[in-house]
Amino acid sequence: MQAVSSPYSVHLTASSHTSANIAASIVQSTTSLGIAYQKAFDLPQPLVLIGGGARSQLLSVNDLVEAVPPEGEELKIGHAEYVLIDYVPLDKIKRDADNLHDCIVCQLPLGLIMQKMKVEEVRDLCKLHGIHATTRDTRPVLEGWLKEHQCTNACEISYAVLRPHAHLARPTVGAALLGIVDVESATFADAFKILSKEIILPLLTREQAEATLVGYRVKRVARSGTIHLDPGDFVLKNIPLSILAQFTTIQGMRSLGSHHGFEIPSRWAKAKCEMALQQHKCENCLNLHFVLTPVGSTTKPRQQRRGEWLDSDPSPFLWESEVTLDTDSYPPKPTTMHDIAVAMRGYCQELTPDIIEEDGCCVCAQLTRRSEMLQFDDTAYDLSILEELNCTRLERFSPKDPITEIKGPILESKLKNICPTCHDSLKRNRRPKMALANFLWMGQVPECLKDLTLGECALISRVRYNRCVVRVLKGHAKMVANVISFEHPSKKIYERLPMPKEELADVLSILYTGTEPPGDDDLRRTPVLVRKERVRAALEWPKLNHKDYADLSIDYETLGTYELEGVPIGLFKKNLPEEEGNVLASQKSVFQSDEDQ
Repeated sequence: MQAVSSPYSVHLTASSHTSANIAASIVQSTTSLGIAYQKAFDLPQPLVLIGGGARSQLLSVNDLVEAVPPEGEELKIGHAEYVLIDYVPLDKIKRDADNLHDCIVCQLPLGLIMQKMKVEEVRDLCKLHGIHATTRDTRPVLEGWLKEHQCTNACEISYAVLRPHAHLARPTVGAALLGIVDVESATFADAFKILSKEIILPLLTREQAEATLVGYRVKRVARSGTIHLDPGDFVLKNIPLSILAQFTTIQGMRSLGSHHGFEIPSRWAKAKCEMALQQHKCENCLNLHFVLTPVGSTTKPRQQRRGEWLDSDPSPFLWESEVTLDTDSYPPKPTTMHDIAVAMRGYCQELTPDIIEEDGCCVCAQLTRRSEMLQFDDTAYDLSILEELNCTRLERFSPKDPITEIKGPILESKLKNICPTCHDSLKRNRRPKMALANFLWMGQVPECLKDLTLGECALISRVRYNRCVVRVLKGHAKMVANVISFEHPSKKIYERLPMPKEELADVLSILYTGTEPPGDDDLRRTPVLVRKERVRAALEWPKLNHKDYADLSIDYETLGTYELEGVPIGLFKKNLPEEEGNVLASQKSVFQSDEDQ
């Protein structure tokens, strides 16, 4: 069976051991995916070590410090990062293969190779070096054995085949690398910022250092030849890469790396590119000559705020004795019916329903003018960014129903339009700030929680943080009520609801003023009316569907003490003379003459 190796896999082939017992133990623990040649057998036995998985197979230039090339060859490292693709004996490597173009072959320490393999591969690697390993041995144990192992003549000498990491993304032969420019081009020189005087001071002569107090600008870069210098310019040869990397862009650093014989991948961050340049040691690199020119202060001069309308003529100003006014267009002509029609048309256009009416957005549920809304198309966006765990919940109708989330993106199902803000964010594959998926989803308000009175809300609230006084004024024409709230000294959280009537009276009271006592019809119109069945339904629904009410205990016995429909607390009644009305004199303004409200 022939094993096929991918660009990101390790194909390890091993040969003879000294005894048949060791060879037999190796064959018993192998998988059925590869080839290992054992000299103790007539036929090749399958053994494969496939790389990949969670282990990274990338090797940087620093990892190749201890790399040893084959005998009689020279190791040329021309890239900043390599991928381990094969680990085989030298005679098994086909050096003239097309897929090994631009690859390097070297011998690496076992401590480095085992870090790029999975546990199964490390276990087989131990057996190929005469270390008996079983499936019960963990990775730290296997790595410890390999670190202590000293290779002998019986161990197989294998070589790693490394391919440049940017090999798959390289352009065609003869084409320039993307983002890399020639070091003698004007683009390369413009990529440098102003070189700080303090940084390059050890490289300057006394005369060059006295030319400026700020720094120097790279005017031109040349490899060799005659360079024309303007007055004040000078040439510095071979500025260290550690200095140049601090004052150039990523494009400039990649171009410098290409000039010095190694390639920097385009996906690297600036800090990583700078580190690669600082670690490079020049041996046979070509010289670069930098033409520098001193620069003065980089602070822009302050612009004069003097307006152009100011008269700078020093001659005295002479007033005219007579001024002639054009009276042909004055006074203005009367407004015609055409002008009135144009004004009214513009006014009506600004008050059309399409301009004034608002609608909700299906992504954020925020109100937006209908004229600005867009039709929501679920195929135009990546709606996976609107999915969130533990944010939604299907309505439950009994305790036996399981707690289930709403699958898919979190949207308001009854709305069909999207606002421009959410549209722009989704087009950029970003979740909108006010999206319902940001734990702002509430769902549809059930009927049992709609149109509750102030008294009913007080009975179903678990947290008590204020006290309310309700004053009702009953007149001949209408009933007026206002509510005054006071902060509660300490917040209280209830474990059982509803609260008893005595406790409700401590946080809610009603003051009734009028010329006659209130009747049953009047009490039904007050904001403290309590309907027992509405309270029961308003407590049972949150217990099933709201996580903050899941541990609530409903006190049905206390609920039974409330009337079917009525005011659960006592009324403070104050009779006023009919001729004085129902408005206190202290509450009237100076110019108020109405006695009744």
